[in-house]
Amino acid sequence: MTWNNLPTELHLAVARFLPPKDTRALSRTSRSSYNLLVPQIFSDVTISSRSALRSFATHVPARYGAHIRRLSVCTKPAEGALVQEVDCTEDLATILATCSYLQSLSLSLAASLDASTITPVFATLTTVQTFEIGCWGQEETAPVSERIAVSLAASLSSITHLTLSRITRSALHVDICSPPGVPLVLNDYDVPSHPILGEELCIPSLLKLPTLKSLDLKDVWIDCDENMCVQEKLAQLERVSLSGSMYRDGEVESKACLAWLRACGPVLRSFKTGIPLGESQPSTCLGKDRVAAEDESIASPLPILTNFHVDAERVALDDLLPMLNVLTACETERITIDNAAMCAAQDAFTRECASDEFEDWQDAIEQFLTSNEWNSLKSVELNFGQGTQRIWNLYLIVHLLFTVLPLYTKDTSSAQRSKYSWISHFCAS
Repeated sequence: MTWNNLPTELHLAVARFLPPKDTRALSRTSRSSYNLLVPQIFSDVTISSRSALRSFATHVPARYGAHIRRLSVCTKPAEGALVQEVDCTEDLATILATCSYLQSLSLSLAASLDASTITPVFATLTTVQTFEIGCWGQEETAPVSERIAVSLAASLSSITHLTLSRITRSALHVDICSPPGVPLVLNDYDVPSHPILGEELCIPSLLKLPTLKSLDLKDVWIDCDENMCVQEKLAQLERVSLSGSMYRDGEVESKACLAWLRACGPVLRSFKTGIPLGESQPSTCLGKDRVAAEDESIASPLPILTNFHVDAERVALDDLLPMLNVLTACETERITIDNAAMCAAQDAFTRECASDEFEDWQDAIEQFLTSNEWNSLKSVELNFGQGTQRIWNLYLIVHLLFTVLPLYTKDTSSAQRSKYSWISHFCAS
């Protein structure tokens, strides 16, 4: 039996196990194979440059857009081209207009987009659930404004997962006394008003999106959110991640992170941070802003968290204990602390550094566990890579203390007592 005589189901089953390159090669063997494999070939599309975007928009038939489920676009310019000359709005809008079943969209932009052109197209993407938008170039020279990013996200009616990477805050939404050196977008006043958010196209306004479940802010400056007060919050956020920014002001950023934690709402269950959390300080804002911030703090207690994740690559060891003391009010069940860079490293020097740091973090965690009583805490996990991992299973320890250990202490028979001797050593350690 030849390949052409096999039923269509077997052709598709074989193709599912092929890497993309081999799938495209197979599609070129015959017209029937090409027609059969087109949906698979175009289900996951990656466009890696501005020139590739233009080529795709010009040469790929519009009917193929209906097959695209995941689309990733980077608009980096050609070698030697000026970033300011990169204008990809029309080509991107042309492609997106054909993607009637798109589920996931990722944009890495070398320059901002024309909001009046691209926003109406985003409103037609009713099936997109995952959206990531970030700045490919330098924030100082080619920023992507929070106003355009928030407007696009709010236009996606089914969005559940949103990632903003190196998005630059707008001067329209930031205190005029912001620290020097922090890049701000000054010319984004032409972004049109949004039907849902109106003119409030700042990042905290994302909390008004009713379908949003997960929010990830990577390298986004949040110090200006220290006194954030979002009215009519509708988002049912279950997961939030704040990595922090290179422009951070330690104390102010800590307050802003705590403000975000309060503002996310009672449904929040997982929170990841690369920002140290400290004890809340009295508000520094004046007049009505101060009253609003204080009212928000009172009305929004810290949420009950299932998972709290600390990025040890960004959080210093000295900040760990103050952070965990703040988390006491969250009744957290699981705490995870890891260093992604050290986990990925393989060279001997980095592994030796990881081992040294691991010992210091381990001592700090044990000090915390012996001096605090968390009724809700079930486990603490520390991970700095291979050979530097440990899990404290507190639920198991409590179970041993209250069930098995009494049997050990009451049993007077030395033979029977020896059965439980390991429990004593385990609890003592």
